[in-house]
Amino acid sequence: METIGKVHADGPISSASVQSWGNALIASLLADAVWFPLESGTFTGRLHRYPLADVSVINLEAGPFGTRWGRDSPAAHYIGVSVNTREFTERVTFGDFSEHLICQQMDVWDGALVSQAEVLTPMAQITALIPKRALPLRGADTAALMGEISENPTHPSLQILKSLLLGISAEADRLNAAAAAASRNAVVELLISVLETRRPRSSLAVNDGMRLSIGQWVDDRLSLGSPSPAEAADAHGISVRSLHRLYTGTGETFGSMVRRRRLERALHDVVATDDMVQTIAMRWGYADASQFISDFKRMLGVTPSAYRRAKGRRWSAAGA
Repeated sequence: METIGKVHADGPISSASVQSWGNALIASLLADAVWFPLESGTFTGRLHRYPLADVSVINLEAGPFGTRWGRDSPAAHYIGVSVNTREFTERVTFGDFSEHLICQQMDVWDGALVSQAEVLTPMAQITALIPKRALPLRGADTAALMGEISENPTHPSLQILKSLLLGISAEADRLNAAAAAASRNAVVELLISVLETRRPRSSLAVNDGMRLSIGQWVDDRLSLGSPSPAEAADAHGISVRSLHRLYTGTGETFGSMVRRRRLERALHDVVATDDMVQTIAMRWGYADASQFISDFKRMLGVTPSAYRRAKGRRWSAAGA
């Protein structure tokens, strides 16, 4: 698996390597801004970032440094789960108050709540950044996760998650795409299982998250044609049979979901642009304009041109 961001720094805090390390930390969404204590004079750090689809695993070792997050930080859309492989102390600011923390074993943090963190002693940790949209989160769920980790650090799912993150960090360079996808799913589902310790589990929580991930994967490939069930299953580390079971009882199949998402995006372009029908058809992976028009009429009862006229827009010269 490709490493995105592999930066080592060792030298004066004004050196290019130290500044590059700070920029890599920002690119990894672990900060919006980074600073280094002037009294230290020098800094040593290492950062390796590994992508697992929409989840990132970041192996971080560093001396004292500080980070800040803005109100509209991209990190606000993520939950961080950290395995601390070296105990360290930090001062964290949440809104209007700060507290000193001794970081041991595991931590969970919400990118929307932390505004500043100052690492006071050398640290080492492996962090998984998980998009909130991949989790069935409700209002107080981040607090529930924090509480479960502090009150029940031997929770079986936490112990498995800890071992998994350590294993991913150690073997990341050798993971193929299927193994990376399976690792991503395991991280998400283990975190969901910790959440469900604190509240009744939605019977389809994991399936909902998987379908969401598959739908987003499909969206990224619509312009290339019709993604096959085998391709989707392989990308998400599951069997084709398991993929089809995900859609049982939802009112649609994998194939109809792909057709629906393609038509939804084409429909947007019919209304929002003056692009020709051929252009829209090719953009969203239809075999040709006639297939697009046929699918459009079957779902909406009118042709794209008639629909656009009804919405007060007109086709360019070559429209259908």
